[in-house]
Amino acid sequence: MAVELEVVHRTEDGSRSITVPASRAGAVPLTRRGEVWRPVRHPSQRSIATWWWSATSRKHVGCRSMNVLAVAMLLDFDPSVTELTAWPAKIKWRERGRERSVVPDFFVRTRQGATLVVACPPASGPSSRWQRQQQVLRQACQEAGWALGMPRIPAPMALANLRWVSRYRHPRFGDREVEQALKAAFRTPRPLQEGVRATGLPRLSTLPRLYHLLWRQELAMEWNRAMGPGSVIGVSGGMPSAMRRPVEADAA
Repeated sequence: MAVELEVVHRTEDGSRSITVPASRAGAVPLTRRGEVWRPVRHPSQRSIATWWWSATSRKHVGCRSMNVLAVAMLLDFDPSVTELTAWPAKIKWRERGRERSVVPDFFVRTRQGATLVVACPPASGPSSRWQRQQQVLRQACQEAGWALGMPRIPAPMALANLRWVSRYRHPRFGDREVEQALKAAFRTPRPLQEGVRATGLPRLSTLPRLYHLLWRQELAMEWNRAMGPGSVIGVSGGMPSAMRRPVEADAA
């Protein structure tokens, strides 16, 4: 059932909120706007609101639960994502005499210039309320010219490995000389420990640079196997599809 939709967002300087029809919201660079909402945790709720420092946007991105935090990590890992922000817009409408609203988890800008709206399902599974919100988001995306995306989560082992590697996503872990030595050592795939030893560099200072290259996808590994000294590292390799494409276009 189509409804009249409005989008609430912050001004560029963040000083106030603006409400526009959804049909006009597509012209607003929402990935560069501040938050219109933050979760307030009730003592009866088990979810934990937290923050993800995005290597893509160089700022903190809010996550309403640990499940959503995993989605933020996957989006940040995706090289096709150029901008990532949380809660910059609220979509509101009236239904059955009451005002309703939904705040998508993320707005994403891609290398192709598209704006992607990501709304993560509840950890307990899609509810009737969430399904109705999805219907409204589909309509908002159609009117604003956005794309609605559904998150894809890789297998637990791949996710655990990415979580470890993500600890070294900050640019401070980059070092051009060490990176060149690592790429040369792993030009032919070989076990992690053997390749690090082959560089002739100190192990403790070289490993963080190795993980940083894995995060930047300049080196590859067997993501679905537990990372350890024997993990095979190379300059190219396969990757679970949910890591290669962490968001799938919604099928209305």
